[in-house]
Amino acid sequence: MKVKVTFSSKANKQLKNLNLRFQDKIIDVLERFEKGEKVDIRKLKGRKEEYRIRKGNFRVVLNRVNIREFLVTKVGARENIYFIFI
Repeated sequence: MKVKVTFSSKANKQLKNLNLRFQDKIIDVLERFEKGEKVDIRKLKGRKEEYRIRKGNFRVVLNRVNIREFLVTKVGARENIYFIFI
């Protein structure tokens, strides 16, 4: 099943602040997710319609807009990304 992934302005800014190598890895995993390929995605506990995709030490947090559309809300290193939820 193909899905559409869009970036919030905040997530786009967070992505642009990363090293180019990590940007490429994150974009690659999101493109594979859009094509329907298997990626490491999980629903976040205690959150409604919020998911994360893991790529190495980096995390991409997505909100489900509808059945085939996701909005990237946060991009960052594992050490920092979960502090946002506290």
